[in-house]
Amino acid sequence: MIYRFGTYELDAQRGELRCAGHPVALEPKVYDVLVHLLQHRDRVVTKEELLEHCWAGTFVSEAALTQCLAKVRKTVEPASAGSPIIKTIYGRGYRFVAPVTVLPHDPVLPLLPPAPDTTPGAPRRSRILIVDDEPFNVDYLEQELAELGYETIRATNGQEALDNVAADAPDLILLDVMMPVMDGFTVCRRLKAQEATQLIPIIIMTALDARADRITGIKAGADDFLTKPVDEAELVARIETALKLKHTVDHHLDEFRALKDQVAQLVRFVTPRDSPAF
Repeated sequence: MIYRFGTYELDAQRGELRCAGHPVALEPKVYDVLVHLLQHRDRVVTKEELLEHCWAGTFVSEAALTQCLAKVRKTVEPASAGSPIIKTIYGRGYRFVAPVTVLPHDPVLPLLPPAPDTTPGAPRRSRILIVDDEPFNVDYLEQELAELGYETIRATNGQEALDNVAADAPDLILLDVMMPVMDGFTVCRRLKAQEATQLIPIIIMTALDARADRITGIKAGADDFLTKPVDEAELVARIETALKLKHTVDHHLDEFRALKDQVAQLVRFVTPRDSPAF
């Protein structure tokens, strides 16, 4: 069978995925996950079912499945799409939700036209770093944030989070507390202690709702808190508020730097040069 969704066409008989007529390379396990979700798109597919189907007879961690799903989404959910292809049903599993047209195998069928290019000069999407050692939590948050138009990156422990920030600082960080290698409070303290990263908003996510833990977070420099399980409406509100404040601060800093450069140029212009020696 041939499955069409968006600008993609998956030929199950040939084992090929194409986008606008061009072949798309996928790792075998990633391809298997995509095909199984497509074939069972009328229902929720549990993670146990996916693990049993795609890794039959082999013991793997749930992280392997989560990584496969992330690769599937990265491939078939372009930034310009604006709607999810695969939806995480929290606590239950996954479902392929994009409209699909199923056709009998026919190699001469025309492909859909390519998606329009992103409009030049379009504003950059805000980038959010999700730091959590529980793959299912990360997958759920990535999906929710993608639907809201945010770009996401992930880290599974505190040290990996620091490395990601050093390589390419995000606009906001969703930070779990209880993690291996380095806990969230330590990560928060280190980022807030550095001039280059101290203005990045950090929202601490924790199952700990005790007053002492929130005080520890405040002392570490956290900008806000979310208690697990995270409420979607509260998540959206806190992210929007934090990003709005950060963008305002960034704008004022840019204006200050521009003014500083103008003053420096003016000073150089009006300062008399040394008279030439005779």
